[in-house]
Amino acid sequence: MEYSIDLMKVDRELAGGQYKASVVYSFTISNGLASTHGDVVLTEGGVEIIEQRGKDPKTAARIALERFLKQQQHPIATQILLRVPYGHADYFSKNGNYEALPTLTE
Repeated sequence: MEYSIDLMKVDRELAGGQYKASVVYSFTISNGLASTHGDVVLTEGGVEIIEQRGKDPKTAARIALERFLKQQQHPIATQILLRVPYGHADYFSKNGNYEALPTLTE
């Protein structure tokens, strides 16, 4: 099934306590009949490594979300929250895709 995925906003969360800063890419997802909201979270370090290698972190977030949607039976049933680990961000920064990596889960 095809989905319309549109970026709504980008938020930078501040570090607090033991947590590192992160960037949240918020998307609206629609299949024409229903829609939902999806957040993809990259750590600040993940964003930096992607940008340092000349790639776009927004594209990385969108691709991670698209891969998640393809793997799910009913992805629009609930709101989606994906956390992209640093290792996945590093892989994307080197290869421009996530093909060899497992699909992220909520």
